[in-house]
Amino acid sequence: MSAFLHGPTFNIEKQLLREGISLIAGVDEVGRGALAGPLCLGIVIYDASFIVATDGPLPGIDDSKKLTHQKRLAALDSIRKRALLCASILVSHRTVDRLGINGATEFALDRLIAQVPIRPDCVILDGNFSFRSTVPIRSITQGDRKSISIASASIAAKVRRDLILMTFDNLYPGYHFKRNKGYGTKLHIRALHDAGVCPIHRRSYEPVKSLVSPGGDAE
Repeated sequence: MSAFLHGPTFNIEKQLLREGISLIAGVDEVGRGALAGPLCLGIVIYDASFIVATDGPLPGIDDSKKLTHQKRLAALDSIRKRALLCASILVSHRTVDRLGINGATEFALDRLIAQVPIRPDCVILDGNFSFRSTVPIRSITQGDRKSISIASASIAAKVRRDLILMTFDNLYPGYHFKRNKGYGTKLHIRALHDAGVCPIHRRSYEPVKSLVSPGGDAE
């Protein structure tokens, strides 16, 4: 089988269309496990006629983690040209600390739906969540590997968040944010112990939490 045939499709979206749901929003989050920086949620809505007319995967559209930065940029350009809506929202590290990661995701989703100019009939969300929302939500395990809409949202979110972390790399040199995007790589952990915690680190995440708590290293 050709490698081109592997990848997310519109099969989930087509099933929802058969159920009478017209505007389907794919949503995905990026930065869930990072030690530093914001959480980012992306949302993408494709027109029903485009979904029906598309068989199999779309070239260049895949789970954002499988793509290089340059391929994500090219994919995002393609998504923006084809989709009815492509948007994203950032939630600060402070909000993640205050609400917890699931609470911050639910908060971001509510804000995102309230702000976008097109109100979806249904949200398909990567993961296994049971959020309450103003629109129906269907959680799809490994949705970014199955659904083009969710994969597109993951690309939109990752491109925006990665650019933010590249900016933070200039503001807080030494933590290698340009390379690790805030995730806990060996170099990042070593920098935490050597230089301490910087303003964008999530205080509720280990090992940051131990470093700023009594008995830990001073910030």
